[in-house]
Order: sequence, then C-alpha cells, then structure tokens
Amino acid sequence: MKVPQNALLPQYERQTDYFDYFGGVEQQVQELQDKKLKAGLQKTYLLETVDSGRPSDRPPVPQIFERSNLKAVPLKHDSDTYLIATDAGEHVALLEEVDSRYLALYTLLPSNQSDQLVHSAVSVNPFLDHLWLSSQSFLSLWSQVLSNNSGRRYGKITFEHESVYDAPEAEEGEYLPEERRASRFTMVDRIEVINQKMNPLQEQYSPLASITQLRIPGQGRGGHDLYFDGKLTNRSDSFSDHRATLYGVTDLYRALTKRVEQQLWLSGAGALGESGFGSVAEIIFSKSLPEDVFKRWIINLFNNRRNRFRITGYPTWLSDTKVHANAIDQHLWQPLVLELTQDRVVAVLPHGTCGNSINRLVSNIQRFIDPKVKAYIGDTEYGALIEDVAV
Repeated sequence: MKVPQNALLPQYERQTDYFDYFGGVEQQVQELQDKKLKAGLQKTYLLETVDSGRPSDRPPVPQIFERSNLKAVPLKHDSDTYLIATDAGEHVALLEEVDSRYLALYTLLPSNQSDQLVHSAVSVNPFLDHLWLSSQSFLSLWSQVLSNNSGRRYGKITFEHESVYDAPEAEEGEYLPEERRASRFTMVDRIEVINQKMNPLQEQYSPLASITQLRIPGQGRGGHDLYFDGKLTNRSDSFSDHRATLYGVTDLYRALTKRVEQQLWLSGAGALGESGFGSVAEIIFSKSLPEDVFKRWIINLFNNRRNRFRITGYPTWLSDTKVHANAIDQHLWQPLVLELTQDRVVAVLPHGTCGNSINRLVSNIQRFIDPKVKAYIGDTEYGALIEDVAV
C-alpha cells in the first residue's frame, strides 16, 4: 500500500497538537473535492473493544493493536491517545480512547486505504469490532437532525440493500454470471423534503427500509457522513464540530448497547440464572426466505472466511429449512446457540453477552437479507429499546 505523503501524520507529543493539525487540514477540503490532492478527507472510525464493565478483561491498547499488526504508541503528554503506525513505520492514524469501551481512529488516508486498514485490523482481532448502526439507530439520529436543524437546510440519507445470497458468491478467480438485486438510493434535498418523502418511498419499495448512511449537518457549512459501520467522514469546515458529532454518536450507541445488554440479562435471569444460557434474541423476517437463499446464507455463514456476520460454528441440518448451531461470536469469542429457519433466527445467549453482537446481527440482516426484519430481545422489540435511550 503506497501511502500519499500528505496523508501521513507528523509526530507530536500532545493530543491538542494533532487536533489543531486536523483543523488546519480543513482548508484543503475544496482542493480535495477538485482532486488536486492525493490525501483523503479527514475521517474517523468508531470502534468497540471489551465491555467497560470488565476492564480487567481488556489488554492494553498497544497489545490489542499488535494483534492487528499495527503499532500503537501513547503520546508523551496524553496517555489515552496513541499514534498508530504500520509495520513499515508509517504514521497513518491517531487513536483516542473515548472511554474504556469505545475508540476513535482518526486518519487522512484515502478511503480505499483507510477502509482496508480498519477492516483488516478488525477482522483478525477478537478485541475489536465496528460500531454497527441499524436502520432503527439511523432513524433515531435522523430525529435529532430534524430537531436540531431548520427544515430548509440540505441533508443526505442513503438506503442500500444487496441480496448477496440470491445467487452464489464467486470465489477468487471464479466468475459467476448470475445477477442479483442490488439497490442503492441516495436522497439529497432539504431536510423537510426528505422527511416528507422518505416514509412513502419505504412503504412502496422495501430495500429503502435499509439505511446505511446519514449526513449529520455541521454547525457551519457541510456536515458529517455517518456510515452503518461507524465510519464518520468530515465534510464540514470544523474538526471540533466533527469531534463533537462523533461523541454524540458514541453516546447514543453506548446507551443503546447498554440497554440491549440490560434487556438480555433481564430476560435471561430466570431459571438458568447468570451462569447458564437463557437470554433469547429473536429476529423475524418480514416474509419467508426462499429455500435456495436460506441454504446459501447458512453455508456462507459457517463456511466462508469472508463471513460478514463474524460468526463461526458447526451447523446441524435438522431439515432442508431448519438449522441448529453451536456458534462462537468472533468478537470476544463469546458462545451462542442459534436456531435458523426461513422465517426467523433465534439466538440463545449466555449472561454477559456483548450487546454489539445483536447490533451487528440486526444491521447485517437488514443490509443483506431482509430490510424490514424485526428483532426482539425477550418480549421487547429492538426498536423500542432505541426509542428508550433516545428520549
């Protein structure tokens, strides 16, 4: 990976020096849009590590990133902020501990390089995961956008659904001619217009129920493009506003994940107690999956190294359309038991399960299988939990 020189970070001793540096990069935004520079816009990747309630379970940050073949060196005057370097010694990112559970990775790399860097770091590391924003989470953030901005201001929202299991996926070097449905639609208009048109469009065309990107308006010009996997691109004229936005997103996500965990543990605190399996999450499809789609998904879920769901396990086919699996979540290697059919997924989880596992499952099912899926934790709908924390 050849990194543009103006995307590499200088070496400072203080967090504020880097934030001032990022603020100075803002003047390059127009030049970047005119493609005069090779570096990327400033962007942040929000990441989750071990539950803040179990700090003793989390290795130090340098050890975590060593597993991802990256070097994290704490700043001399800010021990909760780290300069991230590759094996080649290139300073490609700054990492801030937002708290003991959430991390913010700031970078100027072009998107194709920064996306690959973060994806590779997460995919091999049980102590790291993306933030997984479901459509329900985006709708909550959209409500905040409506409340905090004039309806005359311009906004942007993207809907995306790809039916990747409608046809077999190609292995390396293999070409498969089958087509599959892929829908991507972006609305750029005044906020009041988007809000007026969005619901009718979603009712008429189900893929538009899957939201994958939202522009959160800045305090001044531009805004901050938030993606379903916790990536936040700064298209505003202020880095401080960008950082305030990412803290706001993290606050909402932290509250949601804790609420999910409380509901999981509450629903599993019955006969099996805290040491056994007992918490149940149920994901119900809006309509039965076709049998061939169901089979391709199960085969991919447990036998594909590019598994989007970060789950491994051993499926037992009870029939052509019913599967039982003792599985492991690759984030923190947590166990779970799954029962999967054409109509639903039932996950039985142990006490202490990370709520991010549920967020990831819901988000990826919406994007790749069923945009209108409904999820329940115990007897409480997932969307209601988001409404609880957004009040």
